Amino acid sequence: MSRPPLAVGTYGSITTLETTPGTWRARAKYRDHDGVTRRVERFANSKGGAERRLRDAVRDRLHRDGDEDITPDTTLAVVAQVWITEYPTTTKIAPQSLEKYQRVIDKIIVPGLGGLRVREVTVGKVDRFLGAIPSDANARWARIILTGMLSLAARRDAIPLNPMRDTSKRVSDAREVRAMTVEELAQLRDSIADWSGANRMGPPRGDDLAELMEVLIGTGIRIGEALALKWGDIDLDADVPTLLVSGTVVMAGGKTFRQDHTKTASGRRMLALPAFVVDALRRQLERDLPADDGLVFPSARGGVRSPNNVRRQLRQARSEALGWVTPHVLRKTTATVVAEANGTDAAADQLGHSVNRVTERFYIDTRHKIIDNRNALAVLAPHSGGLKGGARVKSTAA
Repeated sequence: MSRPPLAVGTYGSITTLETTPGTWRARAKYRDHDGVTRRVERFANSKGGAERRLRDAVRDRLHRDGDEDITPDTTLAVVAQVWITEYPTTTKIAPQSLEKYQRVIDKIIVPGLGGLRVREVTVGKVDRFLGAIPSDANARWARIILTGMLSLAARRDAIPLNPMRDTSKRVSDAREVRAMTVEELAQLRDSIADWSGANRMGPPRGDDLAELMEVLIGTGIRIGEALALKWGDIDLDADVPTLLVSGTVVMAGGKTFRQDHTKTASGRRMLALPAFVVDALRRQLERDLPADDGLVFPSARGGVRSPNNVRRQLRQARSEALGWVTPHVLRKTTATVVAEANGTDAAADQLGHSVNRVTERFYIDTRHKIIDNRNALAVLAPHSGGLKGGARVKSTAA
């Protein structure tokens, strides 16, 4: 009876031979992933050294797939670069998101774990690493990227299972949502009016900052969406004036450009405009600013305006008491007002969210909300007038 073949990915007994004085050869048969049994051999200046080299070669062969470049001995720094290179070929990802991933890899993952080899990665090591990252947001990004990296290593058989699935999830304290009051909005408008054009040298600063702020306040759109607006997407003369959110401004590769789609599919939306926004847009239209592709809020040179420049202007214009106000706070203010008047679903639609739980958790200020269900609870009133001192009181109601 013939001897049964080796199992795929295994090797037989190792034989050693001193081929010349001081030179040893270790040899074994190994059955490759294609089912073919091949002879593998390695040399060293000692018997033990030759055996170790052979075992290392067989181990690497076990985890090699064609031109595979990830093995159990590959460092996480190398895995990270392989993953970031291959990821865009398998998943649709925006350039700015890819740059964000690269920054997290360079500044957080490689300094903290880059020297570890794949076979040295454990649940505990990764868990401790993630727990030591000060920022919740950075920890979340690092988790996402490490999950992708180690999933790639697992698919290439460099690690049996992805250890990320057993790491503990970081629980962050829910932040209190703070929206602006009507009085605070009035203060902001006054501050912007005082600051705009008040410089003594150069062209007037913040010439249209007030109009841009009115659009943000009255629509709840993102700052990138506002800077991507084109006059062709706006109808100020219709019975119901509207604007179409059809793109956003992004920064990638050191450049700022208009992206012809919104952050998410639900972000593309047609919004009815309140009168004060219509007035602001008419003022902007009258300026007749030179602009590429009909941009509503162009840069000083007529190109795409940087969101960072707008944020800088707002920081300079706002009063010290309103130092906490950002374009995102304006978005939360819009959401809060809409939710109070028309419900959370309406607020989610206004903001371009696909589900209202995001709107409710992160955008609506409920600090001063009075939960008033008296109309429903009235039916529970006791007909007898309730209890007083343990005795039933007769109702005086007719």
